[in-house]
Amino acid sequence: MTLVHLRAFCSVVEKGSFRSAARQLGVAQSTLTQSIQSLEKELGVILLARSNQGINLTPAGKSFLTRARSITMDCDRALQDIQQWKGEPEGQIALGVTAEPLAELLMPVFSSFTRKFPKVQVHVASGSTKMLIEKIRDGRLDFVMCPLAPNVTDIDLTIERLYSSDASIIARKGHPQAQARSVRELTDCQWISVRPAGVVGGAENRLIELFRAEGLPPPKIAITADSLLEILHIVSESDYLTIEPRMLPGMKLFSSSLITIPIREPLASRDVCLISRRSSPFTQVTQELTSMLISYSRLVHRAKG
Repeated sequence: MTLVHLRAFCSVVEKGSFRSAARQLGVAQSTLTQSIQSLEKELGVILLARSNQGINLTPAGKSFLTRARSITMDCDRALQDIQQWKGEPEGQIALGVTAEPLAELLMPVFSSFTRKFPKVQVHVASGSTKMLIEKIRDGRLDFVMCPLAPNVTDIDLTIERLYSSDASIIARKGHPQAQARSVRELTDCQWISVRPAGVVGGAENRLIELFRAEGLPPPKIAITADSLLEILHIVSESDYLTIEPRMLPGMKLFSSSLITIPIREPLASRDVCLISRRSSPFTQVTQELTSMLISYSRLVHRAKG
């Protein structure tokens, strides 16, 4: 088994076809097919199921993909580290981020980082906390910044807690319940939430716990969505309510259309965290970016405190 075999396998999965993967890698399709066949022969299992509808991972292939991606990304990181001794650092950083740390931390730090490392390309992925952590685990991202409940720990992850994020009920400007001061006044409202994702402290869980703590019937969650942007767009155009970070209506993108409803009942806070795989050390430039983000976070939130 060679790195060439692993890259071939990962590329076929990523592109969804041998033809596209061969084009990406700059090799003949027959060469790529031989690489996969050689890998499957050595492992003694079938990794990819071929059919008229395309290719699909077998159960063994799904398990092997996580390891293969991790190995190829670690090799890429090793090569990037060596580049520092050959001149100006180059390479790529793949990170994941949710809306709050994107606005609070990443955007202010980006300009300084790109000036310092003009040849380093940064790829930013978005999504739910659960989705981003899955991408960390299978090696597709170098690190993520997202909210976690205070009691969450994972043995395979390094979790750097940056600051506490307060939540609020968010509504459109002019909402008929904009003056409500208790969740009891919102029992007849309909809600929208991120699709349940099994993350402790997630928005839907906090909403349900809020109603339960007040002895109220379960909230009327009428819609779920996969992304925060979809949720905020629907909220801004309707009377649906949602629970999300308090700072969002103050962002330039949403300040003209969204408000918070300041109910007196407390909402569970979460910690915005910087998360990475414990077994995968950062490259020099990734370490520089994460250090800048951590330092900026401490500076901003020390000033707010």
